[in-house]
Amino acid sequence: MNANAPVSRGETFPIGLTRDSEEFRTSSHRIAQFAKSVDDENPHHLAGKFAPPVFSHVPVMQSMVEILEQVTGGFALHGEHDFIFHTPIVPAQRLFTVSTLVGIGATKPGTTFIVRSDTRTHDGKPVITQYSTCLVRGGAPAQSHGEAVPARPTSARGAAAVVSRYALTPDQTRRYADAARDYSAYTIDPAAAAKVGYAAPLVHGMLTLSLAARAIVDDHCGGETPRLKRLGCRFAAPLLLTPGQTLKVEHWNGPGGPIGFEASDKDGNIVIKNGYAEVSK
Repeated sequence: MNANAPVSRGETFPIGLTRDSEEFRTSSHRIAQFAKSVDDENPHHLAGKFAPPVFSHVPVMQSMVEILEQVTGGFALHGEHDFIFHTPIVPAQRLFTVSTLVGIGATKPGTTFIVRSDTRTHDGKPVITQYSTCLVRGGAPAQSHGEAVPARPTSARGAAAVVSRYALTPDQTRRYADAARDYSAYTIDPAAAAKVGYAAPLVHGMLTLSLAARAIVDDHCGGETPRLKRLGCRFAAPLLLTPGQTLKVEHWNGPGGPIGFEASDKDGNIVIKNGYAEVSK
């Protein structure tokens, strides 16, 4: 994402800054469009019965980006994401999201901004809570402020990992942009990607995680997305939309713990690390 409204470094970072969303109405068509954009083969998703897990980010984008535009001064990389699922997204829901800047982190690479987004139905029932951690490279505050992200589960490889591979098509980011309404120029236009230092368009972080989530839902949830209770990862490096690009997802059942996964591109570069998922029985 690209944020272009800087806040002076002399100002106090506005922990607690809040933005709410417009009403987001779900439909079987919108859910199916998202599934098709990530080449999902799950029949429930393609029929629009219930949404793929990463679809949950679509209703929060407006309010999350508005916060980042207020507090960042340039190109922000999506560093980590954590989904906590309360109830499935299905057609005919009316969803409302409140996003809040809950933390600012002082790190060696730069400043991290932590945004918590809470999505509820029109009658107040919780649907999903998610934490987005975004990085702006360069000068950082002298110290961290506000809250840290919740403790995240770890999953040591207790057994051989299962490997799933997904090929990306040349129009993959365009199709995803249409489905998610995320038209960040550097994900579509090579010239825009070059301006932020990359040799090819960047694959949306949520598109990359959507592909990894296909493996989790298909192989660990038996295709039943409502069984997925938590999903998250660290984006170790951008996935680039180069000719013949693929995503290799390695996933495993941790010994007595959550599912773990990581993902790499066609050249073996790790793009997702410390992935985790919690699944109900």
